[in-house]
Amino acid sequence: MSKPKRDSKIKMIQIDRINILNPRARNQKIFHDIAVNITQVGLKRPITVTPCRSGVPDKDYDLICGQGRIEAFMACGQTEIPALVVDASEEQALIMSLVENLARRQHRASDLLQGIEALQKQGYDSKEIATKTGLGVDYVQGLQNLMEKGEDRLLAAVEAGQMPISLAVRIAEGPEDEQRALQ
Repeated sequence: MSKPKRDSKIKMIQIDRINILNPRARNQKIFHDIAVNITQVGLKRPITVTPCRSGVPDKDYDLICGQGRIEAFMACGQTEIPALVVDASEEQALIMSLVENLARRQHRASDLLQGIEALQKQGYDSKEIATKTGLGVDYVQGLQNLMEKGEDRLLAAVEAGQMPISLAVRIAEGPEDEQRALQ
């Protein structure tokens, strides 16, 4: 896969013309903090988009990263946002979006799982996913195992902060009675 090409200019883009390729739910406190910061300081970093290749009607761009910034701009009554435009395929954009989400210090487990699932649907195996995300192969395989087994209660425990995702993966590999006891 070739590397995406970057424009050297930042452009003002109509927010309603942007398709959010990899949407995710946002912690409302974090969202509020972003909106307040943008109101007080301004936008520190533009969003990143690519010309729309997803085929969504009435959209000119696919969002690679910056969903929180877009939502904060909209909450502040803005209709345009500064954007860095890169020339990336839909696959490249999805991978860049996933890597951006994983780069956060505290990403939600569901975001990680959603990203890995999206890469699986693109045809990547666990080794390729590990390489693209910087995660270990064993870790990726463990997450895929959780998803395949439909371990909703373990995922819920991770989401609630009751256990790290690495422990959930270990529990899912054990027998059912041990899973209940460990959880």
